[in-house]
Amino acid sequence: MQSLFHRPVTVLWGRGAARPCVTPPQGCRPVAFAVLLASLITCLADRAGLAETPLRRPALAQQQMWQQSLNDSTLMILGGYPGTTYFAIAHDIATALSGADGLRLLAVDSAGGTESLRYLLFLRGIDLALVPANALAYADATASFGPGLRERLTYITTLYSEEVHILVGPGIDSLESLRGKKIAVAPEDGNAEFTARDLLRRFHIEAEVDKVAAPDAIDEVRSGALAALVLMGGKPLRSVAELPKDGSLRLLAIPSTQGLGEGYSPAGFRADDYPTLIPDGQTIDTVSVSAVVIANNAATSGESGRRIARFVPAFFGALSELNGPQRHPKWSEVNLAATLAGWSRLAAAKEWLDRTTQEQTASVQKAFDEFIAANRAPGSPALSPTVRRKMFEAYLKWTRNSIGMPDGAAGP
Repeated sequence: MQSLFHRPVTVLWGRGAARPCVTPPQGCRPVAFAVLLASLITCLADRAGLAETPLRRPALAQQQMWQQSLNDSTLMILGGYPGTTYFAIAHDIATALSGADGLRLLAVDSAGGTESLRYLLFLRGIDLALVPANALAYADATASFGPGLRERLTYITTLYSEEVHILVGPGIDSLESLRGKKIAVAPEDGNAEFTARDLLRRFHIEAEVDKVAAPDAIDEVRSGALAALVLMGGKPLRSVAELPKDGSLRLLAIPSTQGLGEGYSPAGFRADDYPTLIPDGQTIDTVSVSAVVIANNAATSGESGRRIARFVPAFFGALSELNGPQRHPKWSEVNLAATLAGWSRLAAAKEWLDRTTQEQTASVQKAFDEFIAANRAPGSPALSPTVRRKMFEAYLKWTRNSIGMPDGAAGP
């Protein structure tokens, strides 16, 4: 019987053409045998690969479809580090929008302050960011990330304001008392660190800012080792509200925002915010900083822009859900009609607000007309256009807060 290795071995070569792959000579030596065996395995593997390719194509196409679908429907938003208000707000938005209009929002941790702006401008894949208004104003004024920031960024909406808490111990009775001393900020809160440094700069006070964990910093402020601890967050902060009423700590007043410039708004603390630190009937002046949802203008014309345009109505429509008892109390402060002076609003956001305002105004107008018709005495003269307009404006103002209409909504 002729040995297998003394016969021509025929395999499929190319696309279906049968060609001799290897024809070994008589008296095949061990080395030649090994070469023959390797060639045979290679040929058979090539043939098997050609047969499997059509079977793999559907699976590959499905994976590519999934990849495209996920990338088209997923946005990334910069929030803050765990424990900060920005972290909670970003995750609230991501949860509320889960599956809305096929969208997914991934909340990405960020250091906060101007670092969030740096990531938004230069980090690939980031669609949106929660940015404090004072960091935005500073980056624009100093051209920290290049000129023309107002043309490079666009905002969707302002959200709420975070109050600045300056916790001090004995011997500190004014901001001037902080000169030359050590001030602490929480290591994970870039917004607090930026704000502490920004306020010191604006009030022309030289002081050292150190990163210290809040519980340790509170003890050191009480002992006098630190002059103050600066915290940022929506009042009441639990760590401050739980402080004992022993007189060892108090909240330092921050003067009026007059002269501070862009990025700050006046605010105050009352006894119902911090009953152990503030006596009844007293108010401690402070300042607050608005959180702003920002997009990169350079990305709004491509795929990121299409995702953001889908995000806007889904997010605005979810605000009623976000303003619930299970969410952060700061959601109750959101006013979509509020503007960020000097900055341009994303076109999709402006269009949504304009359309919603018109629809709400028309709805209120219809209700007002029905009310006038139902309460008009038979035979009484028709209201003059001037009187009717004044009555409608009063009615519109009365209803505006309940349905969330912008203050600038026009009457008939």
